[in-house]
Amino acid sequence: MNQFMKISGKNTTVPPDVERSISDDYSDIAHELDRHLVEILRSEGPLTRSKLVHLTGVPRSTLYDSLLRLILKGYVVRFSEERTERGRPKVYYKILQ
Repeated sequence: MNQFMKISGKNTTVPPDVERSISDDYSDIAHELDRHLVEILRSEGPLTRSKLVHLTGVPRSTLYDSLLRLILKGYVVRFSEERTERGRPKVYYKILQ
């Protein structure tokens, strides 16, 4: 069970038939970093957390908190790539449009 599931108490993946449109004014997103992440994910597509840390320059833990808020609001989804080799799969974050 990952940290998102522990905090939210539910599965963090969103069914494929559920889509949420994001308004351009972001009036329901209170944090500036959250808005910035939404803009980055809209323009760049799915990104790993390390790439988001590199692009934003904020600490990993701060970024993780922001991603959690966006996931719980239904703006962002977390997924991992299929792997055929050993090791942890890369985890990506993408915006739901």
